Amino acid sequence: MAPAAPAPARFLSAPWVLPIVTPPLHDGAVVVDATDTILAVGPRAELRQRHPTLPEERATGALLPGLVNAHTHLELSALAGQIPSAGGFVAWASALAQKLAPLTAEQTLTAATIAAHDARATGTAAVGDVCNTLNAVAALGRAGLRGMIFHELVGSREARTGDAIKDAAAERARWLQDAPWPEGVGYTVAPHAAFSVGPDLFRRIFAATAQHHRPTSVHVAEGPDELALLQNGTGRWPPILDSLGVPPGSRTPRLTPVAYLASLGAFAGPHPPLLVHMVHATAADRQLARQHGATIVLCPRSNLHIGDALPDVRAIIDAGTPIAVGTDSLASSPSLSLWDELSTLLRHFPDLSPALWLRAATLGGARALEMPLMGALAAGMRPGIIDVGIDVGIVDAAADDPIRALLTNPAPSVRWMAQP
Repeated sequence: MAPAAPAPARFLSAPWVLPIVTPPLHDGAVVVDATDTILAVGPRAELRQRHPTLPEERATGALLPGLVNAHTHLELSALAGQIPSAGGFVAWASALAQKLAPLTAEQTLTAATIAAHDARATGTAAVGDVCNTLNAVAALGRAGLRGMIFHELVGSREARTGDAIKDAAAERARWLQDAPWPEGVGYTVAPHAAFSVGPDLFRRIFAATAQHHRPTSVHVAEGPDELALLQNGTGRWPPILDSLGVPPGSRTPRLTPVAYLASLGAFAGPHPPLLVHMVHATAADRQLARQHGATIVLCPRSNLHIGDALPDVRAIIDAGTPIAVGTDSLASSPSLSLWDELSTLLRHFPDLSPALWLRAATLGGARALEMPLMGALAAGMRPGIIDVGIDVGIVDAAADDPIRALLTNPAPSVRWMAQP
């Protein structure tokens, strides 16, 4: 029997095509091959002349690459809406720990799978997912998400096992005995934060990720008590650490957060870590991030829920620091829809270009997670392509920015036209 003929290329067109790396195209088109790898992007009429025999699949709104959520915690999905916002980060974290303890692995995976499917349905193609256990990893494969697993380590794991990195490797080995790793998903270890990880473990994590040529991820300057602990040993963390048998002075280097990470080797290798939150980062911290090419991951709805504050986004943008966008977990955000994050950023910073936010939620996240084939519509890339609802008549009549029209739609319809 003769082998089946390969599936033909496909011609996708739309009123608007948003390549991300080039300006929006009115009446544009994208040609993809049988693997959904992009062959060409350009004006519809031009590509139609070059590919006259391909059947046309017409989108109703805007074609753009699948979104990249650079910071999630799928394993916390079962706690959706259960952690109140009052009291700041330390109070929120304490309530989270109490609610998290009774959850079973089955409950975690079930909720994570639902959340992952919901994220995919809103146009997310890849995630940077942070997990203390691997109970939610299978959710990525079930939802068809790609990305990176950041296996998060804390000082209590180090104290309990003697070597948190070795223990994490053993946990992953046990996981792999029962199931294959999700396709298109990388893995690395990650430190949680400066108040929960000791300096030696920080150094070994940064060394391990540099050796494996992977970027890691770390929560930075999320609350004011973190800065107080690091700089002078005050705030609400010292008594908590003392109750856990951790000398608070071991977490007081008298440095600002990013300077502290730099002193521990965070930027020694070619793959700088993702710096998540940076709400209370100093100007010097932002300068260090820019100097080392580290991406700052913005999670605005989570920051507003937990601490009623946002990073100095204008200073980050003005400095030219790379940015990505994350939703954080359902324990601090009402959804895993990046559209909700982008509309929040647009609302709080109306004078900044909406193209900044869309780029951050696509190419910015893909570059931070080092996924070179995702995040943009360009020949040779395979980002996944989504058709996102947009009021084409309003955009055309006003000659307005189609990206702004997208981001002011609170819940746009999404249809997958090509898979990542």
